[in-house]
This record gives sequence, structure tokens and C-alpha cells, in this order.
Amino acid sequence: MNQKFIIKIEQGSLEQSYKIPELDVTDGVNGVFQLIDETFINNVLSHFKAMMTSFKDTYNRHEF
Repeated sequence: MNQKFIIKIEQGSLEQSYKIPELDVTDGVNGVFQLIDETFINNVLSHFKAMMTSFKDTYNRHEF
């Protein structure tokens, strides 16, 4: 899409998307998979925790 690779990761109702220009990745799709290493996954999980905390905090400030 628009000459970019998109990495989309979901956890429950949360989602993270990373767009990488095709020109920045060597070896096509295989190059994208090389980017998804253990450090990246750990950072993604950390971001999900922060996202959930932010959502819970804002949800709790409002009564539904």
C-alpha cells in the first residue's frame, strides 16, 4: 500500500501499526520479517501495557 510495508500487531482491542517504505527494506518481505526480532516484540508489548494503562486511566475519569 503506497509502496510501504505495514506491520500491524493487535492485542485485544488495541492495535499498533508500523509503516516502512519499501525502499528502506532490503530483501522485500523477508527483510521486514528480519526487523521483527525479540527486542522489537518486547518493546511492542511494553507499548501495549502503556496503551492499556492510558486507556484505563481515561476511562476511569469518566462515568458511563
